[in-house]
Amino acid sequence: MTSFRDRVMLELSVPAAFGALLLPAGDPDRQLIRTMLAATYDLSAVRIDRVRDVTVGELELQHPLFATDRKTGTWTQTVPSFARTELALDGTTSRNPVWIDILARLRVTVVAEIDPAGAESVVSEAADSFSTLDEFRRQFPFIDLDAFMAEHGISTVEQLRDAFQYLLTTVRIRAAEPFDPDDPGNAYTLNVALAALAVDPFDVAEGLRAAQLVRETSRELTGAPQHAIPAECTAAYAVAVVFAEEGPGESGITSAAVQRLFAGAGVAALFLNTN
Repeated sequence: MTSFRDRVMLELSVPAAFGALLLPAGDPDRQLIRTMLAATYDLSAVRIDRVRDVTVGELELQHPLFATDRKTGTWTQTVPSFARTELALDGTTSRNPVWIDILARLRVTVVAEIDPAGAESVVSEAADSFSTLDEFRRQFPFIDLDAFMAEHGISTVEQLRDAFQYLLTTVRIRAAEPFDPDDPGNAYTLNVALAALAVDPFDVAEGLRAAQLVRETSRELTGAPQHAIPAECTAAYAVAVVFAEEGPGESGITSAAVQRLFAGAGVAALFLNTN
């Protein structure tokens, strides 16, 4: 009898079928893809307006993932001259791999608004015209004046004024240009390596454990650098768990509830129709 894992590999080994599973009709906002992107990149400076396209490239079946660790140390020489060398050694910690059922290389095209970052102007001005302690407090509300004076042995406003040079700096943040989602310049393509894991029978906890195991095992790995947008790659793999579509119905849990739970953990939950 063919197992569910075998069915997953047989049916999803075709890029078109795998891509269709990632873009179900019931997910018009492409939350599944957004979950994968957020799990792979630091998008703090990026607002994704919409996911425009997903292309499935290479599919690798039963990819072995070995846990790695890094040992660091120093080698010091004292004669005939002093020298110090820092060493780092990466290696596998186990010969027993964690198996990724399908490793998919995705190219995700998004329309996104990028934070321009940076400062438009920085202006510093002297702020030593205060004549009372209350005026100082108004100019520098972020300073605990009593503690500051006690720390520096200051007891009068004259001593406070003469003790230091005070500056107030005004930073004007660079404003973003009006966002045009139809501007071709706002379209970016991101690479995502997706580790898909088949779990059957339906078990929410087992699915999360499998996903977390892949995540922890690959923690020391780094993803490919991304130059399209100012987003650091934070994980080598996004992780998706594939369940049988009929699984939630038998348990009384809805697939939407499962997807929300998994998305909160940074994991995509996919449901394959096996009928």
